[in-house]
Amino acid sequence: MNSVKRNNNKIRIFVIGVRGFPGVQGGVEKHSEEQYKRLAKNSDLEITVLAIDKYCNTLVSRWENIDFKYLKSINSKNFEKLYYGLKASIYSILKRPDIVHFQGLNAAIYIPLVKLFGIKTIFTQGSMDYLYPKWGKIAKFILKISEKASLRADKIIAVSKIIYDHLRKYSDKVVLVYNGVNINHIVVSQDEEKSILAKYGLRKQGYVFFVGRLTKEKAIEDLIKAFIQLDNNDFKLVIAGGSEYTEKYSSMIKNIAKDASNILFTGFITGSELQILFSNAKLFVLPSRHEGLSNALLEAISYGIEILASDIEANLQINLNKNNFFKMGDVEDLKSKMNCLLYAEITEKEKLRRMEMLKANFDWDETSKKMYALYKEIIQK
Repeated sequence: MNSVKRNNNKIRIFVIGVRGFPGVQGGVEKHSEEQYKRLAKNSDLEITVLAIDKYCNTLVSRWENIDFKYLKSINSKNFEKLYYGLKASIYSILKRPDIVHFQGLNAAIYIPLVKLFGIKTIFTQGSMDYLYPKWGKIAKFILKISEKASLRADKIIAVSKIIYDHLRKYSDKVVLVYNGVNINHIVVSQDEEKSILAKYGLRKQGYVFFVGRLTKEKAIEDLIKAFIQLDNNDFKLVIAGGSEYTEKYSSMIKNIAKDASNILFTGFITGSELQILFSNAKLFVLPSRHEGLSNALLEAISYGIEILASDIEANLQINLNKNNFFKMGDVEDLKSKMNCLLYAEITEKEKLRRMEMLKANFDWDETSKKMYALYKEIIQK
């Protein structure tokens, strides 16, 4: 990327709305980790992430040329991000960076406050959170107010076409910059691969895989019910994801699966362990009722494994075949499509087509270049 400087000084960017990274569960966290480590390679950018301390196993002060400032918040599903967002916004006002980049709706309610002090703002919306069943009425109300407040940002980034079309109804400052995916994966030794598969009692191509937070909008119960009903089932179902603030839902789906010895919950995993489980799965299933643009779905495609996703608009924007989608909420249709895909082979031609589609539309390097250009545009206004 070309180097851009303002008055021979670095462009100082603060990031609000990310719980933390690297290795912190969540779509916005994965998005931010991949994007900012690329943006930080530009010598004229100085990026500081304002993170929530309790989500980070190691409180690093600097990683991949990115600085981190850790803030404490309250233990509340509905108000944790709201409280943190206020602290982060006040901190930003006091430190006066050139740009504050708000990630997600939870803290976006403070965009007008930050702008009041003459600081440029960018907002990235990755999902329409107020549609998600995990939020109560008060939280949904606040999220809708946050979306209205976000329209005050100098530039608004939508990570999917569905979000772009929605926001364009209210603002002409909206730009479409897709989520990305890593196509070149880290090299994993055969010994490590064998060790991880043995750890969970798995065989290559011998399991169905789901990755994501254990939340209601993911509709994991539909997947479990359909899997239990599969004909002549010689496969396992691996569900990888954490359940912070969703313990009730997590207990419910585990109760549905309690009598099925071929269903296992790994908890949150990342790094080479996650890569090994992705690459050796027979089928990745995403049964969600709501998505923005699923990082996990893009990642699954990058491993060349077969895909089955609910037919919600956010998933349909990814160019897969008709048999890769099932009717959202229809357990019988999910079961039927799983039965077909588990015993079919994806062709090399189709794998190549999907990889070309990822390279053309969902390349992290390209999305980061677009983001860099937007920073330059805003700072020069």
